[in-house]
Amino acid sequence: MQKKWRTIALTTTITSLLLSSAPLYAAETPAGTDYQQGISAVELDQDVTLQLTSVLNKVAPGQQIQFTGVDKNIESMWQINGTLTGKSDAEFIQQYNPTKGRVESTTIYYKAEGLKQVLDPALQTGVSSFLKTFDTGNVFKPEALWRVYFPYQDNEPRNYWVIWGTNQSLEIDLDRNNQITAKISTPISSANSKFTNQANRALKSLGITKTIAFEYAVKYKQGEKEFTWIYRDDNDLNRVVIGAKTGKTWAVVNEFGKDWADDKDFARSFAKPKLSKNQAIAAVKTKASSLFGLNLKGYSVTIKNNEYTFTKKGAPTLLGKINKKGKFYSLELIPANGIKS
Repeated sequence: MQKKWRTIALTTTITSLLLSSAPLYAAETPAGTDYQQGISAVELDQDVTLQLTSVLNKVAPGQQIQFTGVDKNIESMWQINGTLTGKSDAEFIQQYNPTKGRVESTTIYYKAEGLKQVLDPALQTGVSSFLKTFDTGNVFKPEALWRVYFPYQDNEPRNYWVIWGTNQSLEIDLDRNNQITAKISTPISSANSKFTNQANRALKSLGITKTIAFEYAVKYKQGEKEFTWIYRDDNDLNRVVIGAKTGKTWAVVNEFGKDWADDKDFARSFAKPKLSKNQAIAAVKTKASSLFGLNLKGYSVTIKNNEYTFTKKGAPTLLGKINKKGKFYSLELIPANGIKS
């Protein structure tokens, strides 16, 4: 299982972010010669070792650190493995960039039973409170706990905890006021039949001939901003988003609608607006009404490449993407208050 977690962490690279200036703690090393032999075996010089331990002391203070292996043959990035003991035993992987002289990422893998030992009590309370509204069926079952820190990653989160379960995850973004985002994936056969029928009708309404059957319904909640069901296939080619509370359709996407050959073809095809503003409103107004209950009267339109944004002061915003034929293959409604539910 640990090997599987490590593979997921390295291949998906889902996290990274800068820690606030928390105090550094001196690394507590086990007594005896085993630790020194471990350092020798992984061939880490003093400066690199200090950088690695410094980051570990930030994200896992008060734990004993032992480096157990290093691979210096991973495309100019060193991979360092090790273990933590103390509050709860764990394994970790760090990636060190020898060219830039910095620790690019740190991921610590705890077993689920270590949650109460290493997760701050305030965060535990926040998770419990969140799950009361998100997981009313009590199906969220933690199987593993990760601490992830990727300070130089472009996408977010960069600094967070993630609690894993079977087809489940819950992230705590430490750089965004401990915002919680959670997902529970359900086979389409077990999904709400009313929402499933609604998702199928919404996808069909785009008029793209090719579709693929939905395979999952993902229950998704991000703080107080979004609480939805996401209907999708394994490759996310077809996607429909429905409000968990309101039952309102928020987005419909069919990636099969894309018909350009490559980036050059895309740039050439959309160098000039494919549809005028009036043509765009005419092309989408019926779908806007049937899918979202949106009347586009009084809306203005901005155009960038193949993206059309329909806006009106105080009203929801409609985002649409067209293909070379001028047909909308993606439509998303952004509520005026920013909350999808």
